[in-house]
Amino acid sequence: MLGKHKIVVDTWCEVRPLLKHVADGEFWNINDVEIDPAAVYIVGRTQLRENYKKFRAMCRDNPGSVVFCNLAEGSQTVQHHMMYLKINEFVHQKDMLLMSSGDLDPMYNHFGTDCHFTHIVDFLENIEFSKQSPEIYAKQDKPYDFLLLNGRLRPHRKYLLHKLRQLGLLDRALYSCLQPQVSWVSSSFLSLDEMQDSEPIKLLPPQYEIERAVPNLDKEVPLNAVDGFVKPWLFNDTWGDAIVNPQLYIDTYFSVVTETVFDYPYSFRTEKIYKPILMAHPWVAVANQGFYRDIRRAGFKTFDHLIDESFDSIENSNDRMERIIATIRDICYNGPREFMLAAEEVCKYNQQHLREYNQQQRNNFARDFESYLTRNERS
Repeated sequence: MLGKHKIVVDTWCEVRPLLKHVADGEFWNINDVEIDPAAVYIVGRTQLRENYKKFRAMCRDNPGSVVFCNLAEGSQTVQHHMMYLKINEFVHQKDMLLMSSGDLDPMYNHFGTDCHFTHIVDFLENIEFSKQSPEIYAKQDKPYDFLLLNGRLRPHRKYLLHKLRQLGLLDRALYSCLQPQVSWVSSSFLSLDEMQDSEPIKLLPPQYEIERAVPNLDKEVPLNAVDGFVKPWLFNDTWGDAIVNPQLYIDTYFSVVTETVFDYPYSFRTEKIYKPILMAHPWVAVANQGFYRDIRRAGFKTFDHLIDESFDSIENSNDRMERIIATIRDICYNGPREFMLAAEEVCKYNQQHLREYNQQQRNNFARDFESYLTRNERS
């Protein structure tokens, strides 16, 4: 029991490890379960997609008895998943409850947590790799100015690559791009023609890739990947981008973090920002309005003593992007080594705070989720 709430958890669900100790039951397939009207069912997206009619009926007959859990998504991306799964109406009416990562418009009444992504600090490989962070500051002559990792080619990433290439800065970057075509339908940055233009697939050199991906670097990149997205092939269908390779950070002065969300004013903090924090690496985030504000609210420090971070308050996405690009340019022109050295103390603080924040998120998860369920009880 979670307080007075009887909990039954989908075994496919990302939240299972955090609720296992309070769960009254688990299920592999909801169709094999005798539904208890007094219980709350925590359901992942695969289960929901495959048994949509069943859960729709549960929401209709017993509102609030189903919690859709999608910790791998947040903010704008979880909105798209809700539309795809046709549950927007249920969530709006609170007939179905929602658990996701990051922040969301209050009208969704969701339970938000960062623990799915901060959990990368507990991976054994990452614990060992993070011990090499002093080497970042010991090596002051580096082959690259900055690190720029890109998976899906979202519009803000394509535009950033285009502008950095124009400025001659991409040649000074250690960067990747794992999708040739823009994966988002709408964009405030790109015309329809520009969205059709291909970006070359760019894999990291072997010394910078994680161990499980290195054997694939000698193979021909598949041309038949879904949407041209080669990350599943590269990492053998695992969450490979949650693992760090310390050499990426040792050989660059700072990270340019292209977060998942840019146009939507609610933050989604993923492994993309937590990896440089884990490695005590300075960073500039290419993200939504308010991202810096929100990460400071989580207890992290930023670099406003070194750069002008007022772009974080700019609502217009185009204007915010241009200011971020100007910031990256200025760091590169004025001395990335000096920026790195001046940022060291903040980075060390953030590295330690990430460990504490992750533990806090996990320790408080069950209690906070119980409060959420209590607030949403139907009389």
